[in-house]
Amino acid sequence: MELLQLQYFECIAKNESVTKAAEELRISQPSLSGSLLRLEKELGAPLFERKNRKMILTSYGEYFLSTTRKVLELINSSKLSFSSDMPARIAVGFQNYNERFFSLMEEFQRRYPTTEFNVHGSTLNAPFATGSFSFIVGQSNLQLPFSTNKAFLEPRHYYVAVPRDNPLSQREFLSIKELRDEPFCFIRDEHGKFEYAYQFCIESGFIPRCVFSTNNAFYKYRYVANGSSFAFFPSGWYPVFQNVSKATLVPLKGFKKHSDTLLYWPQNVQLSPAEQAFLSFVLDQIETTPLNSPGKSGNP
Repeated sequence: MELLQLQYFECIAKNESVTKAAEELRISQPSLSGSLLRLEKELGAPLFERKNRKMILTSYGEYFLSTTRKVLELINSSKLSFSSDMPARIAVGFQNYNERFFSLMEEFQRRYPTTEFNVHGSTLNAPFATGSFSFIVGQSNLQLPFSTNKAFLEPRHYYVAVPRDNPLSQREFLSIKELRDEPFCFIRDEHGKFEYAYQFCIESGFIPRCVFSTNNAFYKYRYVANGSSFAFFPSGWYPVFQNVSKATLVPLKGFKKHSDTLLYWPQNVQLSPAEQAFLSFVLDQIETTPLNSPGKSGNP
């Protein structure tokens, strides 16, 4: 049970409506409904019943609401709480870019406008000072020098970005061998090392025709979004292309399996009120629970 769940429950009870509570909390209605269902499952009893399109508290719900409000009042009076008026800095390191998590940072910042995110993006999984960040987004095989908690964000599959004026953009999926004659854009670091997808083309029997290379994922996206070439993108980029008019993402069939994307945070470090609020917000939005409990080694 998390503090954010109690706050959500109290808001639903106050409004007698999930829809109105979601509007007040500025979150999606499905996320709020999911939070309520998980809370009821944990408690082992229903908190509401629907009557005339209203959410009416059950007898147990009324008891739990009185307890919830006491808990919230106690926290507000005895602990330094996180509010939209309190400046706060949250450090996040990305081993791999993930649009879903990036969107959650934006949504949290809209709710708490004084929050400052300090974000580092690693190029081609290059090592970085992981100990400087409260949260790290990376693959499930990420090795960290300290014990961590972790939560599943999403599976990591691959797509190929295709110019919309190319006939291949109408396909349901593509195999990598079908792309042997197409122009490509790749990420390449300062040592000349290409991203992994380049090597897979080699292993599939052809040298891809690279017409644009960059060490920055944004410049890769910018070039491809203009319909200038093909490129490979992990599934975390899929939402970014939803409003792109000159390119589209097509699922890539037969690409070597990659590990899932996880969220990591240290076990033995006390999170600030802002960091704890952000963590609770993220876990609720992705509708998951930590993959390991405190006290156990979280190293993959």
